Amino acid sequence: MISEVAKTSLISLSIGFLVEIAGSWLSSDFLSSFFKANLITILVALLAVNAATMGIVLTKIRDLIDKSGKQDSRNYFLNTRSQMLLSVKEQIGLIAVAVSVLILQDSLVVSKLPNSELLIHSVLTAVFVYALLVLYDTAKGVLIIVDFDVPEK
Repeated sequence: MISEVAKTSLISLSIGFLVEIAGSWLSSDFLSSFFKANLITILVALLAVNAATMGIVLTKIRDLIDKSGKQDSRNYFLNTRSQMLLSVKEQIGLIAVAVSVLILQDSLVVSKLPNSELLIHSVLTAVFVYALLVLYDTAKGVLIIVDFDVPEK
């Protein structure tokens, strides 16, 4: 699990840095002003969407377990359950990181550091990208569960 989180974090930070460099090159501050006003709301909304989707998926899993009539059918979904819990933890962590970075963004102490604006904007964009990757994983999970049949023994 830690390697998955580290891999997703590195991908998100890379994309966030590249997007921030592109915004700087284009002299556009759209993303930074957009994230300052909306990022926390977006992250909470994505957490709510993820929680609602997990409820639907868990209902489908319960139906599959009940239809199979096998006692060990629950074991087929242990990894799914742990990944769902991880996605909720990731999203709560993203909200905490976003709040912390947004607080630092307006700090006079941090603003005096060299390249602090590039770093802060890159991290905020990375948080947004990470949240989208979590949403993508949730959507993939729904599609897998819809197509899943409990194997016959």
